Order: sequence, then C-alpha cells, then structure tokens
Amino acid sequence: MYDNNLKQGISPENRSFEQPVVDSDTIEIRALFMTLWRRKWVIANTAIFLLAIAFIILVQLTPKYTASSLLAIESRQSSVVDLEAVMSGVGTDVAAIKTEIDVLQSRRLAGKLVDKLNLTRDKEFNAGLIPSGGLLSFLNPLNYLPESWSNAILGKQEDTRTPDEIAAATRTDVIDAVLSRLSVNNARLSYSITIAFESESPKKAALLTNTLADLYLDDQLEVKFEATQRANDWLNTRVFDLRQNVRESERKVQDFRETNRLVQTSAAGLVNEQQLAQLNNQLIEAKTDLARAEARQEQIRQTIASGQDVSTSGLAEVIQSTLIGRLREQEAEVLRRRAELGTRYGPKHPRMKNVEAEVLDINQKIEAETQKVINSISNEAEIAAIRVQTLEKNLEELSVQSIQVNRAQVQLRELEREAEANRVLLETFLTRFKETSSQDGLQQADARIISAADVPTEKSFPKTMLVLGLAGFVGVGLGVGVAFLLEALDNGYRNFDILKQDIGIKGLGMVPLLNKGNLKLQRPEEYLLSKPTSSFAEAHRNIHASLMFSGSAAGVAPKILGITSSIPGEGKSTVALCFAHILGKSGMKVLVVEADMRRPVLKRRIEIPEQYISLNEVFSTTTDGATKKDIFADPNSGVHILYANKEDDPQSLFASKSFELFLREAREQYDMVIVDTPPVMAVSDVIVASKYFDSLAFVIQWEKTEKGIVKSAFKQLQQLNVPVAGAILTQVNVKRHQGYGYGDQGYYYGTKSGYYTN
Repeated sequence: MYDNNLKQGISPENRSFEQPVVDSDTIEIRALFMTLWRRKWVIANTAIFLLAIAFIILVQLTPKYTASSLLAIESRQSSVVDLEAVMSGVGTDVAAIKTEIDVLQSRRLAGKLVDKLNLTRDKEFNAGLIPSGGLLSFLNPLNYLPESWSNAILGKQEDTRTPDEIAAATRTDVIDAVLSRLSVNNARLSYSITIAFESESPKKAALLTNTLADLYLDDQLEVKFEATQRANDWLNTRVFDLRQNVRESERKVQDFRETNRLVQTSAAGLVNEQQLAQLNNQLIEAKTDLARAEARQEQIRQTIASGQDVSTSGLAEVIQSTLIGRLREQEAEVLRRRAELGTRYGPKHPRMKNVEAEVLDINQKIEAETQKVINSISNEAEIAAIRVQTLEKNLEELSVQSIQVNRAQVQLRELEREAEANRVLLETFLTRFKETSSQDGLQQADARIISAADVPTEKSFPKTMLVLGLAGFVGVGLGVGVAFLLEALDNGYRNFDILKQDIGIKGLGMVPLLNKGNLKLQRPEEYLLSKPTSSFAEAHRNIHASLMFSGSAAGVAPKILGITSSIPGEGKSTVALCFAHILGKSGMKVLVVEADMRRPVLKRRIEIPEQYISLNEVFSTTTDGATKKDIFADPNSGVHILYANKEDDPQSLFASKSFELFLREAREQYDMVIVDTPPVMAVSDVIVASKYFDSLAFVIQWEKTEKGIVKSAFKQLQQLNVPVAGAILTQVNVKRHQGYGYGDQGYYYGTKSGYYTN
C-alpha cells in the first residue's frame, strides 16, 4: 500500500502521527472571566428573568405588618403571706422561660384570643369567608364539571357534620391560622419575652399582640386564683375532717379514762399513783416507828435484865416525861430535907419517918410512871407493828391495782398521742387555711409588660429590596451556573490546543464564518476571489503555509492533498474550492478532484457545463485510452475542477489501477492536486482513496461537531495509518471566538485592523 507512495517521494516521516500530549488541568482566572464574559447575556438574562419573576410575585403578594410587645418575667416574688408550699411563682431558669413561651404559643391561650376578638368572623384568619372566584377559578377545569363529578375526582364526601361540629372545626382552623402568624422569642441571657403578630392590617397586628399579652397576664392570675381556690377548698375539707378526727380521738381518751377509772388530779398524776406513793411513805414511816419502838423495848429489856432501875437508866421517854421530872425534883427536895433532918434527928424521928415515907411515895410514883412509860412503849410497838402490817397489805393491794392501771395507761398514752397528733395537724391546717384565705385577691402575675405593641408604620413582608437583591444575587449565581453548565455541555472543538490534547492532531488553520451580510448572495469561493485581502482569504493562505511545513521537507507542501471531515456539512468542499482558488491566484497550477461520488455537488454549485469531463469519465477514458473532453477551468483563478457524477460503487473505482494512474499523471501536470473526499463516518471511501495521498486535511466544524464523532473518525484514520497532515476548523464565529480569549489566529480575524478588508 505504501510502496507507491515511497516511489513518489513520500517519506515515512510524513505518515507519522503525533501522540496525544495530556497537559495537567489548570484553571486560570482569566479563562474563568472569559467564560463569564462569553456567557454574559446568559447570566444577565437569567438575573433579569428571576428579578422579573420576583417583582411579579412581590406585586401579587399582600403586604403584611408585624407588631411586637415585650414582656419581662419577674425574677423576684413578693407576697403578703408565705404561701410557697401552696402556690409558688414562675422560675427564671431556661426551662421555666421555655415553658412560658409554650404557654404563650398554646392553643388554649390562642383560643381565648380568637373568642375575645371574634376572629372566626375575620376573613384574614377564616379562609371560609373568602369568596370563591377570580382569575384562577376560570383556569380551573374542575369548575366546569358538575359538582358530583368534581367531588368524585377529588375524593370529597358529603359533609354530614352538625352546625356545632362545623363551628368547632372552623374555630380550630382559625386557631391554627392565628398560631401561624404568632412568634414568641426569648433573647439569650435575658428574662424578657418578645411577642410578635403578623397581619395584613397594622392596627390589627398591634391589637392582636397587646390582647394576647393581656390575656397571658390574666391567665397567670386566673391560674393562681384557681390554685388558691383549690387549696382553700381542699384545706376546708381537710380541716373539717381533722376536727372530726380530733373530737373522736379525744372522746376515745375520755371514754378510756372513765372505763378504767384513770382519774387524774391536776398535775400530780393519777389518784392511784398518788395513793401508792402515800402508802409507801406511810409504810416507811410505820416501819421506822416500829423499829424505834422495838429499839426502846429492847433497851428496857436489857436494862431490866441487867438489874438496873429503868427509871434511872436514861431512857429517853423517862427522861423526857414531865411528871417523872417533877417527881425527881420532889424526890431531890425530900432527899435534901432528909439529909438536913438526918443531921438533926435520928432515923426514928417522926419527921424522919415522914420524910422517908415521902421518899418512898415519890419512888413508887416514879416507878408507877416509869411502868406506864414502859407499857406505853410496848403498846406503841404493838400499834406500829399492826400499822406496818396493815400498810403492807394495803400497799400490796394497791400495787396490784397499779399494775392494771399501768397497762391501761399504755393504751391511754397511745390514744392521747393520737389525739395530740390530730390536734397538731388540725392547728397546722387551720393556720395554712387562714393564710390561703387571706391571699384571695392579692395574687400578682409573674410577668409584666415592658413595652406595649405600637401600630407598625412599615410592612414586614415582603421585604421588597431584600427580595429583589436576593433574586438578583441568585439570578447572577444561577446564570453563572448555567454559563458553566453550557460550557460543560459544549461538546465541540473551538481551538487547536484542545484538539491536540484530545487526539494529538495539530492545527492547519481556522476559516472564519461568512454571514449573509458578507456574502451578499455570493458563494464563499466568489467572496474569496472578490476579497483577496479579507480574513477569509488569509485563513486559506495560512492553511497553505501550515501544509508547507507539515511534511518532511520544510517549505514543500504535499502535492496530492485529500480533504475530508467526520460528517457531512462541516464545509470540506468549500475549503477545497477556496483553498484551490487561493493557490490558483498565487500562480500555482491546481486541480480539484471531487471524490465524493455518493453526494456530488460541484457541478451544480459551479454550474459546470456538460462539455467538460467528469471523474467518472476519467476512469472510463483511462481504460479505453481516449480523451474527448477537457477539464473545467475556473475563469477567475485558473483552477481546474474535475467534478463527479453519482456512482453506486465508488470504492471499486478508487481501488482500481486507473485511479492510481490518474493521480500519478495529475502529480506530474499540476503543482497541487486537492481531492475532496466523503466524510469518514459516512462511508469508507476516504480510507480506500487515501493510500494515494501525500497528506490528508481533516476538516472540523468549529464548536458544532461533537468531540466523540471527531475522536471516532480520527481513530479510524489513525488505526489505518492514514497520513493526516492536520485539522482545519471551519465556520469559526470570530466574535464569539474572541470571547474565549485563546489568542490564536481566530482572535485576530475578528479584530478591526488594517490587515484585512472584509
């Protein structure tokens, strides 16, 4: 396959392919800005669109106003009497304040607000009062159906509720609407609570806020009053029961005393106990007296046993006897007289005898009196013994009774303790009952209003400037996202750096896109000839310059150049014609061969008469050796154009010896032969014909042809070692290309300079 090429002077180096060079991904700030600038209208339109939507929504929204009041939870509690055990104030910890916030947001308090202000008749809170209709009702297709049909579609059932049930459900819905407009907050490290209401009317917002604050304070007082009432009622009932218990317990004590005859005299204790103490004392005294009497009897007995005179023995009773004392005095007097008379008279003197008789009489009297004393002592001892026996007997009987009394006292003390406990409990509850009764009407709320809600002058919703600013910001952000998304979804090639990075092919040149204003009903090749100094013409000259250095010999362009593309419509035929015209105007002898025999276009496009030969006829004339027609020569550039007619099996022609001989002759006669081949992905004709080419130019439509298609087409060429000289980007939108900031040829094609005359 390659022997002929080697014979024709095509070096193997011309068929080498550059390997893909994968550069590291770098994100340049300039590239990001260029991307944003390139998609500036996408960003601007997105932002404007969102701003327009936001403005329309803001216009449609009903303005709302928010009024707020400030409450303070009292951290110090004051009361007339101490009722902490019955009714304590609100705590000031986080949990207590959170509880009060929950109370403010409770359905019970909201229900009181609804009832007080009759909000069930307010359209703002009762959606059922809003009349149906409006523009949206006309757009609802269900409104045009019978009610039974719409109910069946929506699954509605007949309302069988009673009026009371409907009213209760309506009140519930209104409470929900009220709670949705209410916000209660507590500032951090503060005992204050902020109540705020949102309403369509500023006056209503202030009214709702202040009314709820008043209801909250009233609710606190009601709770305390109810707590006091409940405490009073309970204490009253409890005191009554305790009185009955005290009466019953005291009655049991008294009945038990009477039954067991436990008589108590003042603070001395029971009578039985007093009697027992008295008997015990008397018994002790009786035993003492008995011991004393027996001691005197023993003394008298010992005196008598010793032979002493009892009267002179020093017995205390004898000595203490007054009568015996006087008798002793008389005896002493008589004895004195007897002594005196004894000095005068003799023993037988009558006076002496009288004196002796007196002494004897006195002694008899003393003995008689002493005997009486002895008898008295004996009687006293007997009486003391009898008394001791009697007292011991009585004490024993009383002790038995005392044991029974003590047993009864155990039960008595138990009854007395129970009665005392009931009395103490009754006194405690009576005291608490008096305290709670005295607190009626003196309760204070645990919070106070610091600042009442004023009528708001500015709407709180919607925040027009904030919403518009946010919409603009989101619009710009979304636009940036869309811009980068479009860049990511952009699946075409715009410069040669990306081409080289993806498939390793170098660039030959960029061909600007000609719009209708440039062409003015001309074909591109006609425009090129009429504007030889245009950027469009310069782009094709640049392709020729690139081809001159694409081979092994510097400055020598390939003699036979094939031009192909991935798919139809990428401008390969236009490139072939325009490139040929540029070379023809420069004095080169150029032949354009239309090798796309499945969809030939040159004959109709250039309006070539029938008198000129076609490629089909070249094959036939080469076979029979007769040439009857000439090749068409463009009168403006002198380029020879060999058009083609439609052929069913062009591959057999390209693989024939006649095609090889034709190109060999064309190589000798022309400075350059440009072969316009079919697209690679459409048919395989280019693969067959390329074995006779020096190089192949690969045409890619700028930004339009998908990268995957280009890669697949180039892969086919690469696998078969087709000599691809490079790629040509066609239909480049130079204005848009400038926005990418690549700084290549396409950038300068769109600048206003003196180099181009477009």
